[in-house]
Amino acid sequence: MTDLTQVTLMFLIFLWMPLFIVLFRFHMNPDPHLNKEAITFENKVQQRLYITLRNNGYYVRVKEKCGPYTLDLVLPYYRVALRCKIDAEKIEDLGKRNYLRKQGWKVVGITEKEVDGKMTTVLHKIEAAVLEKIK
Repeated sequence: MTDLTQVTLMFLIFLWMPLFIVLFRFHMNPDPHLNKEAITFENKVQQRLYITLRNNGYYVRVKEKCGPYTLDLVLPYYRVALRCKIDAEKIEDLGKRNYLRKQGWKVVGITEKEVDGKMTTVLHKIEAAVLEKIK
């Protein structure tokens, strides 16, 4: 082998191989703090919404603590909290909503009927809340 070939080979081995290994590890587990096996959902609305949001590129956290309250689903970068409700007639906790607003969160209520209907309308509702928080 010539000297140039040896230098090129050394360059590839010592510089690029560790970089590829690190990138491969992050690709396999992009969020090391999120153990997908440990996620438990309270209802199917949460689960379907979580999967849909992750598939659409959102970073979603489940059961996030905010003061004395636990939030169903959260888009932490935008400070949008998603309240997943099974029954549309269920009485909302206004104290919780007011507390979250004072902490800078935008609360969006999502019902089972909306999730079972058209998921695109739910995504538009969430995107509107995200855009409102960005402005």
